[in-house]
Amino acid sequence: MTACPPPVPSPEAAIGEIRAAPTLYEGQTVTIEGVYQGWQGGYGSPPVTRSDWLLEDTTGWLYVTGEPAGDLEPLDDIGRPIKVTGQVELTEEGEPYLVAEEVEIETTKATSLLLIQINLRQQQITDPTPERLEQMQIRGMNTKDLEIQRIFAHFVQEPTVEQLGELESMGITPYPDSWIPSAEGPSAGFLVADMPIGKLDELMNKDYITQLDTAEQALEPLA
Repeated sequence: MTACPPPVPSPEAAIGEIRAAPTLYEGQTVTIEGVYQGWQGGYGSPPVTRSDWLLEDTTGWLYVTGEPAGDLEPLDDIGRPIKVTGQVELTEEGEPYLVAEEVEIETTKATSLLLIQINLRQQQITDPTPERLEQMQIRGMNTKDLEIQRIFAHFVQEPTVEQLGELESMGITPYPDSWIPSAEGPSAGFLVADMPIGKLDELMNKDYITQLDTAEQALEPLA
């Protein structure tokens, strides 16, 4: 019988793959696409310094050390898409982390808060927990249909009938009567729409869209 060759670590790895075989990836340079999660608590102690930060994709999370997060803000940019290249190392307990060599911040039309909410929806669909569901509800999110996100869609100009029809053909439900012209900002105005979360990238690629923001927030009275 011929022995099977050992598995070869992928240079473009998912975090779940690294966590499933940390010793295989130890010392290897990988590139991971995910979202910046700042310095959130509840993930254990940072492996190297108190400035270590979290990278998350749909398969899990890793601490990142070495390369600072650049222009990313610890709170305001949580949920921002990034690409990190670095070397996988293990703590004494065998916990993998990434020693970053390069951090690339990806440009996006979606606000950080919208990305956070969509990420929460994806996590709850994949791995539902009552704690996450409660967190989503506290944020003001509608959890009756996890596949749908209510958004504010900003346009270059007031949307045409053809553009509204194109959105509907994508499965997005725009509400034209909600159109509000902008006095200032990156758009002529915005309207409310219900978007399947899987259509985010396609919607951001539309030339007539300038920005996407969440329309699901918990409002609190001013002091």
